[in-house]
Amino acid sequence: MKASELRKSILQVAVQGKLVPQDKNDEPASELLKRIQAEKDEHIKAGKLKRGRPLPPITGDEIPYDLPEGWVWCRLNNFCDVRDGTHDTPKYVSDGFPLITSKNLSDGQISFENVKLISNEDFEAISQRSKVDIGDILFAMIGSIGNPAVVESSKPFAIKNVALFKPYRQDSFITKYFFYFLELEQEQMKRISSGGVQSFVSLNFLRNYLIPVPPLAEQQRIASKVDELMALCDELEAAENEQDALEKHLAEDLPESILQSAVQGKLVPQDKNDEPASELLKRIQAEKTALIKAGKLKKEKPLPPITKDEIPYNLPDGWVWCRLGEVNNFIMGQSPAGNSVSTDNQGLEFHQGKGFYGEKYLQKSNQFTSSPRKIAPPNSILLAVRAPVGDVNITKRKICIGRGLCALWPLGTMNINFMFYWLQAQKQNFVLKATGTTFAAVTGEVVKNQILPLPPLAEQQRIVAKVDELMALCDELKHVDMQPMSYSKVVPFPSAIEATAQPVAMAARGDVNNLSAQAKQAIEDLFVEDE
Repeated sequence: MKASELRKSILQVAVQGKLVPQDKNDEPASELLKRIQAEKDEHIKAGKLKRGRPLPPITGDEIPYDLPEGWVWCRLNNFCDVRDGTHDTPKYVSDGFPLITSKNLSDGQISFENVKLISNEDFEAISQRSKVDIGDILFAMIGSIGNPAVVESSKPFAIKNVALFKPYRQDSFITKYFFYFLELEQEQMKRISSGGVQSFVSLNFLRNYLIPVPPLAEQQRIASKVDELMALCDELEAAENEQDALEKHLAEDLPESILQSAVQGKLVPQDKNDEPASELLKRIQAEKTALIKAGKLKKEKPLPPITKDEIPYNLPDGWVWCRLGEVNNFIMGQSPAGNSVSTDNQGLEFHQGKGFYGEKYLQKSNQFTSSPRKIAPPNSILLAVRAPVGDVNITKRKICIGRGLCALWPLGTMNINFMFYWLQAQKQNFVLKATGTTFAAVTGEVVKNQILPLPPLAEQQRIVAKVDELMALCDELKHVDMQPMSYSKVVPFPSAIEATAQPVAMAARGDVNNLSAQAKQAIEDLFVEDE
């Protein structure tokens, strides 16, 4: 049970008379209602209230549940004075009185931020209908129905599209009890509200709404107990939010941590029988020399040796540092002539940047060119070199690449998937090395000179297999569907639990380790029936 559901359950048992014990010495609520009616009659006699149409008697079909002895069902307008503010739109002024609307009620508070102001004349006219005093309760009637708020400030203001609940006499009810009742019932009111585009509840609807009225002394005990439990629910909710944030952090950062461990040689065990990467590098260099000699690869300026200052961490035995350009063929993209690009599926598929990246493999573009300038061969890795910099994908087909991409394809028997995962782990490095004002970009020299931790070929394969396995688990974690909460019914409290019962498990996560001892004891007490 999450904190939000626990709150609703607390309110439900509170208004059903099941939260605190009854006291046979309490004056019954029927006597309280007699005094309220007498005060109401005095207001009518003095001209402070209009005598409205009598409310209909409560029928058996309307009563949702039985009440404890001493309680009584009552219509709201017999419990308190139910009014509403203006439903017209007064002329707004730059200096005047605040006009509070439904939008200004939230989380039990009245917000005066960005509130409209009205003239003194309009303020007085609205106040004749619905003057707001300290201790009154406001309740949104239109749109976001509910959001009850107790008036605690003497600052004068008027109300629009807001209901006003005023006590007929100072000791008519305990304000906090009535507030908690409205907090619970607002969901039911929303479900049965009228209106199409914008839902609303009418003044007549509110006046006829039923409220379970406890003895005044019990109202106070209920309000105090609910205050205490709501504070503990806040503590529980804070623990839930902390856990949710941890889970989100885990889901977002775990893949990056896996990749970093993989490229540092910490993900799978080394095997002393593996051929060292230095031998693989020698074969790649020999192949590269042969391709240059055969005219299949252009001879380029030798890459600089790697200095100690460049090396970020120590490698396991059998690994070796090299530069990206030493073990990959490499080509920077160049956009074809604009008049050669079309969407008619004629020519070579064209990718300007990362617009058609998939999770790992490139999706098909909707652009084609009849005059490609730079071509990425099948099974090459595409690296985004213009903002956003650093994202990678693999293309399984020959494509034309524009200025936003460069293509790399490993030499020799290098594992392309290891190279892909390593490049994924380097995104932030490329971002930090990007330059430019209009568009951040990395040059071909930056890409070729990036240092690469090269594992033995056999270990590359083990790394790829393990990363594939762990990334699949990360995907499962991201797409786990939480069982949806049902808010159509309040979760019922157990009717009876032995006094030896253990504290209720933290509703959302299954433990209460992060709650205080007071919270644990209070939740345990909440579910134990009074003797």
